[in-house]
Amino acid sequence: MKDIILAFDIGTSSVKSSLFRADGHQVCSASLSYKTLVPKTGYAEQNPEDWWDRIVKTTRLLAEQNPEAARNIAAIGVCGHMLGCIPVDRSGKALYNAMIHSDSRASKQFEKVCSSVGADRMYSLTGNILDARSSLCKILWLKEEEPDVYMDTAKFLQSKDYITARLTGNIDTSDYSDACHAELMDINKFVYDESVFNELGIDMSKLPELHRSIDIVGTLSAESAAELGLTAGIPVIAGGGDGACAAAGAANTHPGDTYCCLGTTSWIAECAETPFIDDKKRIFNLTDLEGNNYSVLGAMQAAGASLTWLMELLSENSVKNLDALAATVPAGSNGLVYLPYLDGERSPIFDPHSRGVFFGLSNVHKKQHFMRAALEGVAFALRSILDVLRERHPIGKMRIIGGGSNSKIWKQIIADVCNISLAGLSVPADDAGSLGIAAAAGTGVGLFKDVAEGVRCITETDVIAPIEPEKYSANYEVFSALYPVTKRLMHKLADKN
Repeated sequence: MKDIILAFDIGTSSVKSSLFRADGHQVCSASLSYKTLVPKTGYAEQNPEDWWDRIVKTTRLLAEQNPEAARNIAAIGVCGHMLGCIPVDRSGKALYNAMIHSDSRASKQFEKVCSSVGADRMYSLTGNILDARSSLCKILWLKEEEPDVYMDTAKFLQSKDYITARLTGNIDTSDYSDACHAELMDINKFVYDESVFNELGIDMSKLPELHRSIDIVGTLSAESAAELGLTAGIPVIAGGGDGACAAAGAANTHPGDTYCCLGTTSWIAECAETPFIDDKKRIFNLTDLEGNNYSVLGAMQAAGASLTWLMELLSENSVKNLDALAATVPAGSNGLVYLPYLDGERSPIFDPHSRGVFFGLSNVHKKQHFMRAALEGVAFALRSILDVLRERHPIGKMRIIGGGSNSKIWKQIIADVCNISLAGLSVPADDAGSLGIAAAAGTGVGLFKDVAEGVRCITETDVIAPIEPEKYSANYEVFSALYPVTKRLMHKLADKN
């Protein structure tokens, strides 16, 4: 019986191809990078052909180095970055570069959707916050700014859908997790809302059929198999958006499970039986890979990015030294408070014009105080997300992955600030998405009864409990008050720069 799973992860900067055994352990992986094109301010594009080129090269490398594993591939799954827009013709050829998640050119179309449909209505329908980066706005941009491309488009796809189409020849497929985050799908009914597209004049026949991520939507074609160095006929599932795949890869598969990914950006996600349609629109919602549960999540923009920026500013190149410096400063950073809004902020304020702040500076503050305050400021931002999730019910434990989870002092600060126990996980953060989609593919072909069984190899490692949460109360109160009282001034600066 074939028991190897091939997983493709289309990241923002590279593709990773991985082979997994049915026990969830990785056999091998290979990755290759590509460029993001920025032809104008607000644009962010990638050439979909670059994704396929890297997939071909990395897969052939894996097959050459592991021929026995390559002969025993039971299923293929693709995970990809979300909020994209790739118009393809009937043959699956891309008619325009992929507009990726950070592309915000569709500001005029965003205003149009807000005025004609309404941001509140879109949030109630999709469980996600509408903005200019939404796939819906990008489709409307193509319709209005590139009408020839729009007319020739057979389907508008996401990144993983494009690769699935290249693998199988089936261009008419996407999944629930991508579709709801793209502002295209009713998150409760799992269908496109016809009234929205009629109001915007978007042809619904250009939208792909929706599936659970685990559903088989085709098999590897002879042509693609020859390119990849594999055998034709391998089942291919619909695949999933990277957010949903990472949640599965962090074993966030049962209602109540909660995890934090502490990387360049950061997020906290809870597995829930129902979406959280927040009347203040502070939270995202994604369907899971099986269409049974939801990831209710909040994301912050500059977690590790804050430390990278500060280390460069202070000519500090050692993360270990950063930890050592921060450890010399008491909790509360002697009254120094940091707002980590270097690139605007997402949850819970959703303000692209918010800006970073160091507040409370005095002549007692040295390099180490800035380091500690940055760690605490990110922890405060994470608590502001967790506080929203806790409005539904208590959360006393959270798993943590990501590069930042290697810092013991940062984990202790987060545990104290959030008054929560943090459990490390055995899966490296870079592999969470790949493992999640591998579990989905294995479920699709019957290797596992469900995705949870597919990630059973993941174990909790060290657990850090809160020690002195009360020492952060005063600074968190200041943190919470800073944005409301400086918002007008932040926007004034943003208008000038």
